[in-house]
Amino acid sequence: MSCRARKVLIAAFMFGLSFGLSASGVANAGDKGPCKIATKGDSPTAKACTQGGRDAATKLMKDMVKQAKAKGEKFTCDGCHKDLDNY
Repeated sequence: MSCRARKVLIAAFMFGLSFGLSASGVANAGDKGPCKIATKGDSPTAKACTQGGRDAATKLMKDMVKQAKAKGEKFTCDGCHKDLDNY
């Protein structure tokens, strides 16, 4: 699978998951508190942060990794979180 196709697939998945989160209503900030990085924009992670705080964003990101691995793709946390002290 090409890099572009992989990105499109991941973006489509994230959009679908974020739509599911938004359809369920607005959630509180969760146990881990509010997000500090993905606070703006229309990415699925930013939307999850807005709607459910870090708990929702963490769940979304773990689901993305799980689905990518199931399809044989490499999609890891350190791909986006290079600086593990400030995420």
